[in-house]
Amino acid sequence: MRKVILITVAAALVILPLVGFGQEVNANFFSTREDSLSKLLSLIVSETSTTRRDSLNRIFHENFKNTLEHDGAIDYPFSSLKHVGMLTSSDQKVRIITWNIPQTGGYHRYFGFVLVRLDGDKSRLYALTDSREMVKDPQHERLPADRWLGALYYQLAELPYGSEKQYVLLGFDYNNLFTSKKVIEVLTLSPQGEPVFGLPVFNVDNKQLLSRIVFEFSARAGFNLKYYDEQKIIAFDHLSPSQPEFTGDFQFYGPDASIDGFAFENGKWVYVRDLDMRNPSREKVNPVDAPEKIDEPPFLYKPQQKRK
Repeated sequence: MRKVILITVAAALVILPLVGFGQEVNANFFSTREDSLSKLLSLIVSETSTTRRDSLNRIFHENFKNTLEHDGAIDYPFSSLKHVGMLTSSDQKVRIITWNIPQTGGYHRYFGFVLVRLDGDKSRLYALTDSREMVKDPQHERLPADRWLGALYYQLAELPYGSEKQYVLLGFDYNNLFTSKKVIEVLTLSPQGEPVFGLPVFNVDNKQLLSRIVFEFSARAGFNLKYYDEQKIIAFDHLSPSQPEFTGDFQFYGPDASIDGFAFENGKWVYVRDLDMRNPSREKVNPVDAPEKIDEPPFLYKPQQKRK
């Protein structure tokens, strides 16, 4: 009982007053809300108990949601929320917000919102629901906001897709104690203006179109994934197993010193091997030797069954 009381008292110090829709939002509204949210976020970050941290996060999520539902939220920076990632598209149409909460056993849960501009400073808010365990075919599935493949997004690029836009997101997932993941995700808006994740625009050797790209690699390895706007290229380290017998066991995967990428061509992303970022082109360069040369790109591998 004592633990529950501590959660309630701590949270009560920063619970935000509700403002009903239709009420005027004054100039200090967002700064006041931001200050309270920042204090609550500090409590979450410093909390060592997973149970109490999750309880505080539920309060943070609800109060943040209430704040973001007000006109002007899509433009307000919320710059003091240091542990929350915020990206806005160059056309100012879409804003995506993500954060993570550590769990026991090295796992993480992801949370977020998408704001879609309607007119002026008005926007519609969509809450993101981490549904990674429910997504059985991440390479091909298109997902609504409530079936989101959770990640922390760190780069956003806006590119054409026919007469519409595709918002390309690069994200990170801690996954577990043994492997981490990075993802190339594409966000589009439905005819109703709702966010949809995944789009079949990744052309791999003219054999198939994938809706998203997921890389899995050793949690101890550094893996670079970056979009270069001038060249319209997404470049990334080529992943290889440390030994041939570990093929498909991603806890033994890491960069092998060569670089691959996706080049943007006519609305699609075309897979390019052995990319030279000093002079990005489709011409092949001499790659650094890897422990095992495999023609099929590593993001298409199927994980092996766990060894007994």
